[in-house]
This record gives sequence, C-alpha cells and structure tokens, in this order.
Amino acid sequence: MNSNTVHTLETGNPELFIDDALIASKHNVTRTLHQCVKHDVSVLKPDPENPWEHGGPDQSRRVHLYGTTMYDAAFGKYRMWYMCRMGPHWRFEANEIPGLYVPRPDRNPSTYRGQTHDAYGRKFVENDRGDLTCYAESDDGLTWTKPNLGLFEFNGNPNNNIVWDLHGACVFRDDDEPDPQKRYKMIGFCRRYRNIFLLTSPDGIRWDDSDYLEPVADRDNEGAFNVIYDKKKEMFRAYALIRGDDKDARRMIAYTESPCLEGPWEPLEPMFGATAEDDEIGVQRYGADRAEIHNMSGFLYHNIYIGLVGVLYVTGPGAAEHEIPIDGPIDAQLVSSRDGFNWVYPDSIRTPIIPRGESGTFDMGMIMGTAIEPIITEDEIHWYYTGTVHTHGAQMKDRHKEIGLAKWRLDGFVSLDADAEGGVIETVPLQIPDGGLEINADASGGQIAVEVLTADGQVQPGFSIDDCIPLTGDDIRHSVQWKSGTLANAEQPLRLRFALNQASLYAFRVAVNA
Repeated sequence: MNSNTVHTLETGNPELFIDDALIASKHNVTRTLHQCVKHDVSVLKPDPENPWEHGGPDQSRRVHLYGTTMYDAAFGKYRMWYMCRMGPHWRFEANEIPGLYVPRPDRNPSTYRGQTHDAYGRKFVENDRGDLTCYAESDDGLTWTKPNLGLFEFNGNPNNNIVWDLHGACVFRDDDEPDPQKRYKMIGFCRRYRNIFLLTSPDGIRWDDSDYLEPVADRDNEGAFNVIYDKKKEMFRAYALIRGDDKDARRMIAYTESPCLEGPWEPLEPMFGATAEDDEIGVQRYGADRAEIHNMSGFLYHNIYIGLVGVLYVTGPGAAEHEIPIDGPIDAQLVSSRDGFNWVYPDSIRTPIIPRGESGTFDMGMIMGTAIEPIITEDEIHWYYTGTVHTHGAQMKDRHKEIGLAKWRLDGFVSLDADAEGGVIETVPLQIPDGGLEINADASGGQIAVEVLTADGQVQPGFSIDDCIPLTGDDIRHSVQWKSGTLANAEQPLRLRFALNQASLYAFRVAVNA
C-alpha cells in the first residue's frame, strides 16, 4: 500500500502487523514470528480397536486432519470431521463397507459387486488408499469422543464413526439455507469417482449426495481441496495440491474460486510454489535436495488472509516397498496475503509456526496439515493439526499420525518489538470510525504510547506522545487514553504513531461499543 493511500478501519476488526501494508515507516523495531503453544498431549489418536483407523497388524495407524473443526453453537459442541486412512495394503475380512466403495487390493478396482457404475450411473474408480471421513465431538475442545453412529457397517459391525469417504472434508453450517435438511454442506475429493463432490446434511452426521451427482469442480488428484468461505468477498476459495511443470514435478498449491459451493468453480490456477530461497533453507536446515509445498490451509482473519503451508524438504528416496518415492520432514510455516492469492512469508528464515516436536513425541516427523480454519475464542486462536512420528517416505509399519492442538494469543501470530532504545511505527492515513482505540500488546517490561497525526504528518493538539497515558502490562485489549480523553469524531484521515519501549505490539483496532 502507498504510504499516502487512505485505509478505512472497521469497528472491532484488528489490524495486524504481519506485513507492512499499513505501515508508512518504522524505526528500530523488529518483526517477530511467534511459534504456537502446544497442548501438552495430542487430542485425538488412532484407536487400535478401530480397524478403520489403521491398516491391519504391523501397518500404519493414522487419524489425519485434512478436514474441519468448528464450535457449533447450535449443536453446543466442538465438532471435527477428520480423515483416517487404512493405506494401500490394508486387509479386513469383509473386504468392503456396504454403501461406500472401498475395494480390496485383489479385486478389480473398477467394479463393485459386479457393477461398473453406481445407482446414479457414476463410474467406479478405486479408493486405493482406503480414505474415510470420520466424526468426533467434544465439550471443551480437548477431550474428544468418537460416537458410534451406525451409518455404515465395517466388517459387518455398525459401531463406528464413519460418515463418508472423502480425502479431506470441508464442512460448513449454512444458516441461510432454506431447507433444514441441507443445513450442513461438505465438499472434498472423493476417491470413488476421482473428483470433487458436494454433499448435504441436516445435522453434519447423516450425509446425502443425491442432489449433486456430477462433480462440482474438476480435479483428478488425491491431494486435499481446502475450501473456505470469504465473508469479505462473499465467495468460496479453494487451495489445492497440484504438480508443477518443472523436471521434478514438484508439489505446489493451486487456486480456484466460486460464488457458491455448487459452482461453477474457476479452473485451477497455479498460485504458490517453493522458491530458490526455500531450497537453500532446506539445504542449510536438513541437507535437502529441494523443497516442495505439500499442503496449505488459508482463511480470512478480519482484514487479512492468513495461511499455513506445509513445506516438504526432500532429503532422499522413500521406503522401497511403498508408493511414495521421496522422503523428508514437513515444516508448518506462516504466510499472509492481502488478496487471498499473492502470499508472502513474514520472516525470511521461514521459522516454523508450529514446530515439530522433540524426539519421541507424536509430531517429531512432520506437521502434516491443519484444519481448514482455526477456532477463534475470546482471547486465543486454536488450530488443530496433524502430527506424525515419521517422515514423508517412511515404511508403512512406521507410519503413525495423531491430531494435536496449537494455540496463540488473539492476533498473536506476529508482533513488532522494540528494545530499551525504543522504536517507532507510523501508519498510513487511516479513516477512523467513532470509538475508542485499543491495542493488543505486551508492555509488561516497558511501555507504549500513541500519537495522532494528520494525514500530512502534523501532530493533533492534545494527542501527542506526551499527552498519551503510557500503556504498561500485557493485555489483548489495552484502551488507549490521552489526557484530553479518547479518540473520537475523526472526520479526516489520521495517522497513528506508536512509540514502543521494551514492548511488543501485535495489533490495533477501534473498540466495539466504546
């Protein structure tokens, strides 16, 4: 943004310092990326008594959050739609799940019970990895239960939490939908038909695909198709894994959008891939041959798009007997965007925002994807993620995935920090609605003061640094006060100048009902 371009603030919406879009100038401040605080144990594990969550004896055990978490106020619970994968070598007695086409390895993958097409005329294709969509719920977001839903039989037993078989389930509650039988909508990649399909449900548990027999988007790829709703643009955006056209066919992220889940979706457009800088970081950090972008979740956080990308650092070949040819760790890194398409890293050294765990922990090998969006509480950001003990190309018997919880303070991904010498941040001109000014800051070791300037840089009388009552302590909602009162009735654009001393500034906003 040009330093003279006026930006309009929206009451209650924080403005983050994750990039320089609203900064006209800054002096002696450092941008700091804040790694998450992890819940001390994983919140969801594969159950050895649930054969649909593993590939049989001495095989992988995987619960995987290519999926959705939400707090559903109408339901009164936290809800999770996650993926489990039995893997390409799974075995079980019945060799099928009635109602879902999951073939056994020794059966013709293009037929099911002697048929080549389903009841709606759709041609069968193999669900060669045994991907299943499962459901869990929680009262507190920490202790999760997997209810026996009785929707599908597994090995002849209906006591399971299987709801469908998508590779990544993006679930939305649509309160504007006039038909209560379609209150919930789920979109994702279905291996049975090798494309993107949409389903509806009255409760988020019992799903129906009969209204959308054709794919709603064109995608012949197994990777996640992560969909978000952009309230600002009133559209749906999707971030999908594709292969690049370079000699290594590196994984990268493509973009598409649609005014509604039913489509039409735009053709996938390559959007975000690894750069030479990523390759160099991989060499320095892991001795890697190259970097690839393995997955991405992105969402609108008030006025800025926040993304979390999984960067795969390729260190060598994968296990010989497995289909994945490359090995290496995956780091979760933060990116941001002002338009949802052009993304940048907040720091040049690519600090993992969710660090891999220490040796012996469930997430020491990879941070392999997150829920499509975090859950925002009154004072924290909660983002559920997949952690693995293994690296990307491990042998099947060594594969184990669990779901963890990463937490940040509200607005707390990045801050601008100043030491004892002090630092200054000046914004571009801002159109400020009536209301008091609040800042999210940690000044427990120092202080912050705020000065108000005209658009051409003149200090507003009564709103100088000396007139500001210094802010100390750590608070996500410091109320900025001047000796003359609070900032109000700003008819003309104004600039804000923040003076920091041994303090960290995360965001500022115009307070609601100030």
